Amino acid sequence: MKKTLGRLLREQKGQALPIALAMLAIGSLIVVPLLNLAETALKSGIRDESRMYEHYAADAGINDGLLQIIVDNPALPAIGENWSYDIADTNTRTVAVDISRVNQTTWTIASTATGVSGNSTTLSSRVEEQSYTPDAITSASVTIVSGATVNGDVHFDSTSGTLTQEGTVNGEIIDRPIEFPTIAEVEAFYDDATQGAPEYEGDLNLSLGVETIGAPYSLGPIRILGNLDIQAVSTGAVRLDGIVYVEGDLTVGVNVRIRLNDHTLFIAGTVGTTTISSGTSLRGSGCIVARGSITITSNTQLVDYVLVWSLMGDVGLAVSGGYRGTVYCGESTIPGELLIESGTTITWVEPPAILLPPGPDTVFRIVDWESSNQ
Repeated sequence: MKKTLGRLLREQKGQALPIALAMLAIGSLIVVPLLNLAETALKSGIRDESRMYEHYAADAGINDGLLQIIVDNPALPAIGENWSYDIADTNTRTVAVDISRVNQTTWTIASTATGVSGNSTTLSSRVEEQSYTPDAITSASVTIVSGATVNGDVHFDSTSGTLTQEGTVNGEIIDRPIEFPTIAEVEAFYDDATQGAPEYEGDLNLSLGVETIGAPYSLGPIRILGNLDIQAVSTGAVRLDGIVYVEGDLTVGVNVRIRLNDHTLFIAGTVGTTTISSGTSLRGSGCIVARGSITITSNTQLVDYVLVWSLMGDVGLAVSGGYRGTVYCGESTIPGELLIESGTTITWVEPPAILLPPGPDTVFRIVDWESSNQ
């Protein structure tokens, strides 16, 4: 019996070897790819971490470029030109920033962050200046008489003005300091926009007779080196085909039809008063901006969006029917007074795509964003 058991045990010697060899072969087939996978994951993680630091560095460049635009750095380029500069050692990367100016209110910023390995990440953005506030009225002092209606927010400043509300306000009453741009900043805006425009020496007196809305008198772009007086024999029409920069005052007589046509009447005179008489109608969105006071008398019609802004004077509005737009009154150091007469209705709407001046509480918005790696 013992002999038989011993013989069986001796016959099983060496059976573990094939199993061990099989396990070794399987292990060699699995371990090497696993090590390669681990190495690839480690390299990918390092690369992704590097890309992340590059992205953050490039994002810092975008924000620095936006800051230069907000503070109006003197090195900022003119329209159609660009300005480039470097920021050293941002997340151990060098950041190259390029700022281009597309038009008066649009900029592009490109920021490229490059590491020591030569890899780089580029971010590109388009920035638009939103030079308006979502308020129907922005003025230190506001008087809304009985029978007047404001559909929108009214922003005034009790530290330098007052609010007298006898009419209806369908919106929020906001009492806080108003950050207006300076007169020089607004004038520079329109001065840049009319560079190269034809000039008219002295006062320009228009006497309209046969002009109609269908066949209006074309005016602009132009710089008038005096006053602008627009009168109509009976009724007459004028259409702005560019910005009209008036170095004196503006007077619009009765029964004149003005199609702003997405442009601006800028009245830049030392006094710079603007008087728009009864029976006048303004059609097509645009802006009326004056250094001095603006008076829009009774029975005037404002059909489309209009921004009305007196930089250092007062504004008096007596608009028949509805007026869709925004009213600014004042400048950074000179608070203005706004009077909304009975029967006038102001309704704030989102401004259309027109050239707006840099207004109070100006904000900049990034409207698109792109990223690329090399």
